[in-house]
Order: sequence, then structure tokens, then C-alpha cells
Amino acid sequence: MDKYNIILIKNTGMSYNITKMVGALSWSDDLETLGTKLNFDIARNLDDKYLANYDIINVGDKILLNNNSEEIFRGIITNVSYAKNSKSISCFDYAFYLNQSKTVSQFYKISADKAISELCAKFNVPIGKIESMNTKINKIYKENTIAEIIKDIIQQVERESGIKYRLEMRNGKLYIIKYYEITINPVFQQSEKLNGINSLSALGDISKEENIQEMRNSILVASDDEKSSKIIATVKDQSSIETYGLLQDVINVDKKNESQAKQIANNKLKELNRISEDINIEVLGNDAFRAGRIIVINNPAYKLSGKYLIQSVTHNYTNSIHRCSLTVKGV
Repeated sequence: MDKYNIILIKNTGMSYNITKMVGALSWSDDLETLGTKLNFDIARNLDDKYLANYDIINVGDKILLNNNSEEIFRGIITNVSYAKNSKSISCFDYAFYLNQSKTVSQFYKISADKAISELCAKFNVPIGKIESMNTKINKIYKENTIAEIIKDIIQQVERESGIKYRLEMRNGKLYIIKYYEITINPVFQQSEKLNGINSLSALGDISKEENIQEMRNSILVASDDEKSSKIIATVKDQSSIETYGLLQDVINVDKKNESQAKQIANNKLKELNRISEDINIEVLGNDAFRAGRIIVINNPAYKLSGKYLIQSVTHNYTNSIHRCSLTVKGV
């Protein structure tokens, strides 16, 4: 059974349990944006001598969200909106600094993991774990955010190695680990007196759209030399082209990766040569629902069967009811 506690931590080091004052609690994360966002409303009434003592939340304060002593979120208050009888609070975890801060960096034949570690150290972002990544980074970045630089470095590693990586914040620390399937079996328990049920056995609203807008069935790999238009490798799926028409993408690689052009093209074709599915599902809530996790769905009415990757998730906790909105795609 969910039992959330919201702790306010002031920059003085003082902490306050504000759980009883909070309403409309929600948090969300997705694969496209590094980090988690948390929102909540809090009661406010300066004419009430008791509530006036709790009107202490300010931009820059820290928020800690726990559920039965397990940490769900740790971050900083970035926005406070005032109304007569309430405040609306927006917070981001510490990936906020990676997404907002720009820098100029030059890397010269440095391993990818070391380059990322140096960036994090420069902006005081705690590291949980960064996998060893031997791809050499030789690039100048100007006016890019730290998150954009990290994602570009990871993309270079993935192109060269064919290995996917997961980026996420946990307990206030950055983790970059090799991607592997984490299949969850979320259980919803409304009361301690009732048995829990599998959240996926009682799906709410479902919407699904199939499209080929992101499909690519032909991949060209070209040199990134501005003076050259040389095509280094070409990979295509002729059967797919005959069915859906030619949908082509071009990848530019630097000289050091030209020997791996065929492998890079094959990896990209495998990734993009498919019908995309946009699937949105409402389910009973569980903290295990996070972007990057795998769920198993069987719903013949919507042609859903098998494993699905959570692209994004929004948790809503109101009146002691926990619900989740998921966007997923087939694995």
C-alpha cells in the first residue's frame, strides 16, 4: 500500500515533513528527456495563524519524496506559482543542471566514459555508475547543454559498438549503464486489508496508432568530410521498400569510424525498419512504472500482445488513489 511522505529541505539544512499540506501530487519521466519532474499543490492561507507558519516553500529549496521509506524522487524546486489559498510547486531532479547548463568543451581522443565523468565533475553532478566505454571522443562542443553533449557521446558509442545504454537519475545520482530489459510486474494495493492485483490486469483507457513516419528501410553512411560526398556503405531492405516505398536515412561518420560503416548501417536499419506504434494506456499506479522498463500486455481488442517498452510515464496521486498514464511501444 502506498504511503508517501514529502520532505522539504531548506538550504539552512532544516527539514520539514509537509505531507499533510500537499495535494495533487504527480511526477513524470521519459526516455527523451533526462530526469524526472515532480509537481504538487500545497495549501496556503496567510490569515490562518497555523497555515501561515507553513508558508515556507521557496524556489531553490530541496524536495524528497519517499514511499514506505523507499526514495522515489530527490530534487530542487524550480518554479513556485502563487494563488490566494495555494501554491503550485514544480521540481526537477538533479538532471536539471545537465539540461539547463551550457558549456564549451573540447575532447581529444579521450574515452567516452572519462569525457562524461569530467563533465559531471565540472557541474558537481553525483555519479552512481558510468559503464566503461572505450570509444574515443575527438570533438569540440560549443553552446551545447551538458545533457546534449552526454547524449551525443553516447550516440557515438552506440554507433560504434552497437550496444545501447540507459541514462537515468536514481537517488540523486547519474547512472549510465548498458541497456538490458527490466521487466516489471507492478502490483496495486489500495488497502492493507485487501490483496494486491496486477496493475496490468485492469487496464483503463487505451489508444493506439500505427504509422510509418519514422520508418527507414534504406541507410546510407557518408563521410562527414565537408569536401567529400563519398558514400561509404549502403544497407537496405528491398522487401520493405517494395511494400512501403523508399524511406532513406543518411548517417555521417568521421574517418576513424569508416571501417565500421557497414556495422553502423546495419544497426541503424535494424532500429528504424519497422512500423511505429504510439500506444497510450491508463493503469492503476505503482512506483515500478518508469521510462525504460518493460511491461507485458495482452489485449486482443487493440492487437496488443507481448513485451512493451515504457517511453514515458506520469504518476498521479490524489485522494489516496495512485494512477499512471503510460506511453509504450512494442519491443
